[in-house]
Amino acid sequence: MTARGQALFQEGITHHSAARFTQAIDAYRGAIAAGLDVAETHGNLGAALFAVGAYAESLVELQRSLELQPDLRVARRNLGNALSALGRKEEALECFRTVLAAGARDESTLADMGAVQHELGDFAGARKSFEEALRIHPDFPLALNNLGFLEREEGRTDPAAALFERSLRLQPGNPRVAFNLAMARLAQRRFAEGWPLYQARFHTRPPTTVPRAFSVPTLAAGDIGRARRVAVWREQGAGDQILYSTPLVELESRGQDFVLEIDARLVPAVRRAHPKWTVVTPEESQAAFATCDRHAAMADVAALLRPTTASFAGQPRAFLAAEAERASRYRERLARPGRRLVAISWHSFQKRAYIEGRKSAPLEVFALLAARDDLRLVDLQYGDTAAMRDRAGLDLARIEELDLFNDLDGVLAALEACDAVVTTSSVTAHLAGALGKRTLLIFLEGLPHFHYWVDPGTGRSLWYPSVELVSGPEIDSWPRALARVDEILRG
Repeated sequence: MTARGQALFQEGITHHSAARFTQAIDAYRGAIAAGLDVAETHGNLGAALFAVGAYAESLVELQRSLELQPDLRVARRNLGNALSALGRKEEALECFRTVLAAGARDESTLADMGAVQHELGDFAGARKSFEEALRIHPDFPLALNNLGFLEREEGRTDPAAALFERSLRLQPGNPRVAFNLAMARLAQRRFAEGWPLYQARFHTRPPTTVPRAFSVPTLAAGDIGRARRVAVWREQGAGDQILYSTPLVELESRGQDFVLEIDARLVPAVRRAHPKWTVVTPEESQAAFATCDRHAAMADVAALLRPTTASFAGQPRAFLAAEAERASRYRERLARPGRRLVAISWHSFQKRAYIEGRKSAPLEVFALLAARDDLRLVDLQYGDTAAMRDRAGLDLARIEELDLFNDLDGVLAALEACDAVVTTSSVTAHLAGALGKRTLLIFLEGLPHFHYWVDPGTGRSLWYPSVELVSGPEIDSWPRALARVDEILRG
C-alpha cells in the first residue's frame, strides 16, 4: 500500500458518495495503479462501473475483488447485480443465495434477489424476498419500490402507488421511484400529481427519455397562444410518440404554431391528417427548430393540455390518416363477399421473456374468430412469426410484401382497409387507435396496465376514443378474452 494509492482511494470514495461516478472510477483506477491492488478497491471500482452502465467491466473488477477476498459479501452481491444486468439471471441468483447462506440477514441482497426473481417470472419468490427484506428493515426504500413494481405488474395499482409513495418519502431524490409513482398516479387518473412526477423520466438510469438542450425556454401553460413557435420534440418509441402527439390538435385550436418532430415512419400519415402543420423527421428537426422560441418534449405538451380526466374530452377521434389509394388497393385485394376484414396482432416482443409471455396471446386462440364464415382475419403482426403461424394452422390473409416494421405507412393503409382490429398491447393498438379505427384491445385481468389503457369507467381508452378495452375480472385467460371479442363482433 502506498500513501498515494490510499489518497486516491479516499478520493474515489468521496466522488462515489456524491454520485460522481466517472471521477470515482478514475480515482479507483489510479489507486490500483499506485499499488492499492486490494479487494475493496476493485469492489468499489466494480460498483462505480455498474453505476454508469459498464456492466462487463464491472463484472471483471468484482470477480477480481472476490479472487482477493472470497468472503467480501458486498462484492458478491454487486457481482450478482452485474450478472443480472448482463442477462445471466440464474448465476445472479446463485450469488445472492451465497451471500444469504453465509448467515447475514441482508435486506439489500434480498431486495436485489427479488428483483431478479421478478424478471424471471417467479412472482411468488420475488414477493417472499421483498417481504423478508421489509421484515428486517420495514422502511427499506429499495424493497418498498421493488414490491411496488411487482404490485403494479400484477395489476394492483393502488397498493403499488402507496409503496412507491413510502419509498419516495424515504429517498426524495430517487428518480426511478418518482417515475414509478408517476406511472401509478397517471394510471389512477391523478394527473395533477402524475405529470410533475413524470419529469423523473429524464433522470432515471438509463434515462427513459433522453433530455435535450435548447437555447430557448421550455413551454409553459401561459405561453400557449403567445409563443411565436414551439419546437415539439419526440421521445420514447413510436407508440409513445403517437400517444403524446394526439393533444397537439388542441394546441393548434388554441392558436399556437409549432414544429412537430416525429419518427420518420410516421411523418407522411401526420402530414396527411394535418396539412397545415410543420412536421419533420429527426434529421430535419435541427433546421426547423431554429425558428422556434419555446420547446417541449411531446409528453410535456400532453401534460399541459391533459391535466384532468375531463380534459380528455378534447381528444381527436383520429390523429393519423392512411393513404386512401393504397388502403383501397389493399381492401380490394383482401376482401371476400359477405366477410368483414378484421386485422389481428397478438404478440409483443420484449427483452424480458416473462413480460413477452404476459403481453402476448397464443395465435391459436384466434381460431374462434378464424372459424367464422362472416370474418376474414388479416395478419398484421410485426416480427418473425412464421413458426407461430405454422403451429396455429389458421387461415390468415397476409400482405406478404408489406414490411410491418419499417413501412408504418403501409401498415396504416392495411389497417384502414379493415373493418375492425383485434390486438394485444403493442404499437398496432396505437396505430389503429390513432386512425380512429374500431379496435378491440385485449389484455388479461391482473396484467400490467399502461396508464393509457386503464379503463376510466367507459370501457374505452381516454387517449383513443375508438379503442375498446376488453378486460375485467372475468377475462382471466386468453380463450375467455377471445370469446368476449367474438360476442362483441357478433353484436
